[in-house]
Amino acid sequence: MQAIIQGLASVQGVVGGMISDERGNVLADSFPELFDREAARRAAEMLLDGSVGLYEACGGIKLFDIRFGEGRVIVKALPQMFMVLMCKSTVNLQLLVISLNIAVKKLEKFSTSHQLVQTARQAVLLPQVKPLAVPSVHPDYRAVSDAKGVLLTCEIMKKTANTFWDSMASSVTVNRNTALEISNFFNTGPFKKLTITNRVSGVSKNMPVSVIQHDRDRAYDGKIVVTLAVAELLKVKEGDQLRAEVVVGGGILGWEGI
Repeated sequence: MQAIIQGLASVQGVVGGMISDERGNVLADSFPELFDREAARRAAEMLLDGSVGLYEACGGIKLFDIRFGEGRVIVKALPQMFMVLMCKSTVNLQLLVISLNIAVKKLEKFSTSHQLVQTARQAVLLPQVKPLAVPSVHPDYRAVSDAKGVLLTCEIMKKTANTFWDSMASSVTVNRNTALEISNFFNTGPFKKLTITNRVSGVSKNMPVSVIQHDRDRAYDGKIVVTLAVAELLKVKEGDQLRAEVVVGGGILGWEGI
């Protein structure tokens, strides 16, 4: 992956670039050494947040061309990732697009071969000395599921003077990471409604869902925030495990950000 983005940096007029994933993580970059990597990470997160709004407005965009006084930024949207190139204003866009398309093919082959290698490694069970685990500040969340759907921990919205009316509505909220895990589990893409089921009582209900776009601390990974009205309807309490299933046919507008 590093070689792919490094190859694009050799195109005349390209200063550097990066590949980021659907969670805002920088996977590889070819920026000059003096370039601030923290700025690249923040840019990846901003790109991730902005792409959701564009998806809702336009149904998806394959290529961004952002122009500035002395340069331009080209963003190629790929399945579950973005390729970002920082260029001079004089860059030949036609030539760059050709190079981009070649890089995309290489990236697709890389992803496929990487998955095959990972599968082969898992199949060979060899005794290994486990290294000491270093906890990440923001560990990647992966959904827990059963045969029917994604399992989420219930958190009930607190009723205050400012949230009184919201707490009476029949709706649920998840953060973007959780929404991505639900979408990937059902292979549906963006959704507008979820079927929420109390696994103990079996009570279930279709609910409109909102997505928290700016959960920087990832405090709501694996959680579903329900209103007081929903909690009473499903007969759940704080900390209960609920099953979430995508309601097919939710429309084309995608996730509703809050």
